[in-house]
Order: sequence, then C-alpha cells, then structure tokens
Amino acid sequence: MFALLIMIALIPEVQGHQMFNSEEEKIGGYKIAVATDPEIPGPGNPSHLLVVITDYDSNDMIDVKAWIKILKDDILIHEVVPKIYSTGHIDIGYTFPESGLYIIEVGIITPQGKEIMSKFNVGILQTFGYIFLAMILVGAFMPPTIIGTILIMRRRKSKQALKVES
Repeated sequence: MFALLIMIALIPEVQGHQMFNSEEEKIGGYKIAVATDPEIPGPGNPSHLLVVITDYDSNDMIDVKAWIKILKDDILIHEVVPKIYSTGHIDIGYTFPESGLYIIEVGIITPQGKEIMSKFNVGILQTFGYIFLAMILVGAFMPPTIIGTILIMRRRKSKQALKVES
C-alpha cells in the first residue's frame, strides 16, 4: 500500500482522457477545439459539432468571424458560411449521413482580414462505438475491482484466522 502511495506521489501531473472525437490546435494566436456530442456519433443520428475558439490563454474570443466545413472523402457535404459569433463557442446540429472519417475545417477571419484554417478528424461509427466505449469503461474499472476484491478477501481471511486462534 505504501509503495502505491509513493508511486502516486511521483506522478507529476494527471490529465483526464481526451474524448474520442475531440482535438485542439494552436494556430496564429488562436486555440481551436472541436468535439462532438455525443462523443461517438452514429450515422443517421442527430449530433452536435462543438467548436471553441479562444486565445492561447484560453480566454474566449468576442465577435469572432468563423466558418466551418464538413468534408468526407475530400467532398464538401456541409458548410457554415462565414459569420460573426458573439463568443468563441459554436454549436452546430448535424446528422452525419454514413459512418466513416470526416474532416472538419474551421476557419477564422482575423480583424486584419487574414484567414486562419485548421482541420480536424471526426470518426462516425456504427454501434461498434458503444462497444468500444464499454470496453474502455470495463478496462478502467476492472483492475480496481479485482484489487479491491483481493484486499477484502485477505482481510476476511485474517479476521477468521484471529477468531480461530481466540
């Protein structure tokens, strides 16, 4: 137990896992993050494309002019024309028509008129996505469950041994 505490203390920082369909990129003084809701959208099911545009210090941008394109196999299938957003938070409802890999292009037009563009990958999966998520959860919770069971069994065994000796 003491060794486990020492190992935990030696970990310099801890980060939660990045969501399956989320990416972030710093470019031209901006930080652009894209994610999907649900985390693993299925084809034909309504989903949301979440885009957040901030400065490098993660401060929300105000009155940011941006556009978004969704491509599959290098073919444009959906476009949000350049528009001024009062905050850097953009939420677009979209239903991906089929499974596969999509490219999300996010463009920013700076106040100086310069265009900055970044590309992000988004995977759309059939029900396999839920199986994948379930496997991750099982993998995360199984080791602590097994270790906890072993510790409880040892404690019970040692208590029974003390009762037999008494």
